Amino acid sequence: MKKKAKAANGNGSGNGFEEMVAIQLNVKFWPGQAKLKPADLGLKEDEVPEIFHLGNKKLYPQEIRQQFGHLSSKARSYLNDHSYPFVMEYVRAIPKRNLARVVERLEELKAEFLAKAQDFLAEYDAIREAWREKYQDIWEHLAPHYPPRDYLKRRFDFFWTVFEIKGAEVKEGSAPEIIEAYQRAREELQERYEEMVEEAVVYLRKKVLEVAANLSARLKDGRIVRNDTLESVRRVEGWFKDLNIFGDADVEKALTQLRGA
Repeated sequence: MKKKAKAANGNGSGNGFEEMVAIQLNVKFWPGQAKLKPADLGLKEDEVPEIFHLGNKKLYPQEIRQQFGHLSSKARSYLNDHSYPFVMEYVRAIPKRNLARVVERLEELKAEFLAKAQDFLAEYDAIREAWREKYQDIWEHLAPHYPPRDYLKRRFDFFWTVFEIKGAEVKEGSAPEIIEAYQRAREELQERYEEMVEEAVVYLRKKVLEVAANLSARLKDGRIVRNDTLESVRRVEGWFKDLNIFGDADVEKALTQLRGA
């Protein structure tokens, strides 16, 4: 599998990530929750059994919260489908040649998310008033947890950070122990890269083989190959070409056979 790493690396020098950049997506929104206390339930602290763990009070309807969660999941799913896991948690590695298209799609999702946030802020007073009318008997326990609208504006955000993937570089004339530490860090990064390549190639092959097996089964059974099946072949071919920076000739061959089927 180290040959794969060198294929992506061109001449085999560097850390192997030269054809990729790292991207981290951050989506946040006001959860609208406050910790539930015994007094909220008309209880004293010592009246709550130790086996119970009190949850949260919801400050606005769940369906609104789900809308923000759905947009966040939609953005992360798109990014995950067009990138690879990176050696750092919550960071993805993406081929440089695909970055512009991925960012364009993220911009669209960002606009949708921020528009939804603006709608929420515009309706914030009405949402709070509706909650007050619905829960008049416990409103005194909810009211203190509603922040001013200006504060809420800072609780909604959708952004990403893109950065080059490079190993640590030691300054000339550094102490031997520092040089050794930097060398270990570079070796660790190279090892992680090779592991990532192995996992990525397996992932790419699995995706292509699933589509190939589906088409093959239909042809073997003499079933009609519908347009949506052919479209899935075209989609996976384009998807593979976008992500295959590792020179996987075996899958390229399989895709050629699919096109001729």
